[in-house]
Amino acid sequence: MRQVKELILALRDDLASRFLPQTGRRRSLYRDWLILSGIKEYRALLSDSKFRHETNDHDHDLEIGKLAAAVWRTRPDVQAEYPLPQFKVAYLQWFLVHGVGEHGIWPLLTQDEQATTLKVAALAKSPWLRTYRRLSQLPDVQRAKEAVVHGLAPFGVNLIGYAYGQLGIGEDLRMTSLALKATRIPFVIVNFEPGADVPQGDRTLAPHVVDTGPYAINLFCMTALETGRFYAERGLDQFQGRHNIGYWPWELSKWPADWTLVFDLVDEVWVSTAHIKKSLLTARSPRFAKPIRVMPLVVQVPSSLQKARSAENTRSERKGYRLPLLAKLFFFSFDLNSSIHRKNPAAVVKAFQRAFPAEDYSPGKVGLVVKVQAPKRPNRAWEELKKLANTDRRIHIIEGTLPRNQLLALYKSCDCFVSLHRAEGFGRNLAEALQLGLHVIATDYSGNTDFCRRPEFKDQVSLIPHRLIKVRKGQYPYAEGQVWANPSVAAAAKAMRDFVERPNPSYKVPRGGWPAFKASILGEQYRARLEEIYQIHKARNKAV
Repeated sequence: MRQVKELILALRDDLASRFLPQTGRRRSLYRDWLILSGIKEYRALLSDSKFRHETNDHDHDLEIGKLAAAVWRTRPDVQAEYPLPQFKVAYLQWFLVHGVGEHGIWPLLTQDEQATTLKVAALAKSPWLRTYRRLSQLPDVQRAKEAVVHGLAPFGVNLIGYAYGQLGIGEDLRMTSLALKATRIPFVIVNFEPGADVPQGDRTLAPHVVDTGPYAINLFCMTALETGRFYAERGLDQFQGRHNIGYWPWELSKWPADWTLVFDLVDEVWVSTAHIKKSLLTARSPRFAKPIRVMPLVVQVPSSLQKARSAENTRSERKGYRLPLLAKLFFFSFDLNSSIHRKNPAAVVKAFQRAFPAEDYSPGKVGLVVKVQAPKRPNRAWEELKKLANTDRRIHIIEGTLPRNQLLALYKSCDCFVSLHRAEGFGRNLAEALQLGLHVIATDYSGNTDFCRRPEFKDQVSLIPHRLIKVRKGQYPYAEGQVWANPSVAAAAKAMRDFVERPNPSYKVPRGGWPAFKASILGEQYRARLEEIYQIHKARNKAV
């Protein structure tokens, strides 16, 4: 991949606001930032031959090299001591003796420049001499080979993603590991930090976490842009000599243009639903002619929750959250650090209140439970929704992060899961509700339809019609030109009322869960493709 500079701007809104559009002075300032700060954060710059060539070029304004020019422009103290071009020789002496070390730009020097720096530093008895000598013994990244040359990597999968993250995409990685384990595919986990806003309390995969994955196949279980961040921050090491698969989620109808920057990093793409594949195809171009395969995600609930719901367990669970013990309870769960506009909880509240007028349906008869992962920052839309909920004693708000088993036990203590989402990439919470034997009311749009429309769920799922509307600016990343669903509140209210008024349904989940989500079944699908990949990988290695 030779677009690291563009990728970094796509990853960093703060840099984009400072350095875009890339014209004239902004291009020069951005290059200086990359030289002095970027290489410390983004190792991939060191393997970008185009960037290295630019930094080794000449700065015609200051009549010195661009590396030395970048340092001079950011140091008012040095500018005062060595005005250019008059004191060029003296400044370059200071640059080699002190500047290279102070600003950490040794890796960007050419081999000849490194040798010159060592000589000058030795003569001047530079305080950085010992550091320069140590760095000179390290492998030169510029000369690093583009492939692993220490033999064929063994068959297996390096799962890369948020190993500990308590969010949907972290659960995708953990469930994918179950599929590999069920079919005895060797694997390890390479953890990637998702950011400070994400709780990271799920340690179930900790025994499998390693620093570098040794196997022949990388499976990136995170967004395409985060795959790009992994490359930008960690460089080529994990990619080289391996077959790279992006197991990429996305919710909206069109693939973000910025994400096409990372197509060159992978050999093929897996997606969990036809909806995501359709979105990816909107970005199809001669540059992206790589395979796209629909590989459904595993959904597994703890065995302790797979048993039929008992009245005693239901009462006990509800009591712990101060929920009505005998009411028909509707449940909705979402993460406010995602998008309240996409999850659309206001529609759930409106449908509930429309279905059940307060004068006819008491808190002892019906209730709505809204479980949220509280936002790290103030959220006006959520505060307004809470005010509305506070006017209705039948609506119960539960804020906070729960361990997964506790969250699923809370699901199971309710009767019906409602999701009037505007778009879902997969819809894991809906699939979990089905595995727990709940009735599901959901928008008939996007990724969840892959399983919600399956014949075995015909009686267990009520799909809500919708019309497509434009995504407004600020409602979701990459909103421009996108559409998503506006589910019918009236139809949802009718489905909720019908559920309450009919005899209490009981859905029998097969022992071990529904086949559509089963680790052993989906794992065989994964294994077939992974073994095919490895045979191709071996043949290419022999050819080399």
